[in-house]
Amino acid sequence: MGAKAAIVYIGEGLPRDALRNAPPFDPVASAELAEAVLGAPVSEVGRAPLAASTWPEAPEISAVSFPDFDLVCFKPLAQDRPSDLTEWIRAMSPAGNACGVFMYSVYDYLSMAVWEHGDVRRSLSLTPDEGILEDLGERYPFETAFWNGDHSIHDFAPDYPFPFHPLELGEATLGGWFGFHLEGVPNAGVDAWSIEMPCYRRTE
Repeated sequence: MGAKAAIVYIGEGLPRDALRNAPPFDPVASAELAEAVLGAPVSEVGRAPLAASTWPEAPEISAVSFPDFDLVCFKPLAQDRPSDLTEWIRAMSPAGNACGVFMYSVYDYLSMAVWEHGDVRRSLSLTPDEGILEDLGERYPFETAFWNGDHSIHDFAPDYPFPFHPLELGEATLGGWFGFHLEGVPNAGVDAWSIEMPCYRRTE
């Protein structure tokens, strides 16, 4: 699996519902969003579909602002412990509501988190080399099958430290929350190739 993602949704409800009905984005507000994340003026350097924007190459950031929600794709958001983003979420979201999925296939790294009213509701982060780095809050129902071994990889990787592959859980989370997948299975209601994401860099 080669999935890579560092994507955060800032808004009410699930991003999959917001993305299904998203109006045209606001280019001015999108640039301001990128500037707020980077803490510096930015210049737009191109646009690409959301499906190809979940892991922008450094030092770029993909950010888009709609009237009711924001979407940010930025590598530094992929933290070992997603709870470390809590103060940033509070600063970026007036209501403190957000969710994020972070995956990096090179290390079989996955982290995922949901914030409600400025506090962490659920945070999970793990890699096979470092184990479980963070596991906060009640597990979502869709996680249960993974932890119970219903998606076990032990038949061909008997020594793998988890009863599932982290990227498989990551894809399930991305599909359940954001409505699309990066690899392996059809999208779950959102055509991520039809959603345009502007990409920015700090202004020289």
